[in-house]
Amino acid sequence: MATVFKSADKVAAFKAKLDMWSRRVDVGVFDMFPSLSGILGEVQPAPSLRQLVRNHLFQLLNEFERYFPTTKDPRTGKEWIRDPFVNKSSSLSVQEEEQLLEIANDGGLKTVFDASANLTAFWIKVKAEYPSIATKALKTLLPFPTSYLCESGFSAVTATKTKLRSRLDIRSTLRVSLSSISPRWDRLVAGKQAQASH
Repeated sequence: MATVFKSADKVAAFKAKLDMWSRRVDVGVFDMFPSLSGILGEVQPAPSLRQLVRNHLFQLLNEFERYFPTTKDPRTGKEWIRDPFVNKSSSLSVQEEEQLLEIANDGGLKTVFDASANLTAFWIKVKAEYPSIATKALKTLLPFPTSYLCESGFSAVTATKTKLRSRLDIRSTLRVSLSSISPRWDRLVAGKQAQASH
């Protein structure tokens, strides 16, 4: 049950660790790298090794910042999803904000929230009574972890592209294969004339 919040938390924690490790390397402490620490033993590392490790950590932190910029943190403005009883948001419509206030002041839902370890399950339970705010929360929580569409796309390509059909342009075939619309066979067949026997 991965959510965008859990993943963003892990990325932020790793960035913080890289920063901490860099500060520790500056003072010559390598215990966060057990293998390197074991090799060095009790010997004080050379300044060139410290600089090399520090540069590597700095580049790694820059790459993480490039892929996961702090300015585009998916948690920003959406903390109300994680805890609707404490965090409020100003980026909601009036109807959604009213529903959030009703949820925040509902003692029964507070008990359900405290008992539920799963955010998605909580918002699904809330959806019947507060559809607008729950739908917004679920749209934030659910699309992130699913890889079903990618996997079904790869399966369709594998089934379509065989050794004999390797040069086939599969765009149209994939469009039909991955569509959720089922064909109306009776209408398609009615528009065709049956072949006369020879």
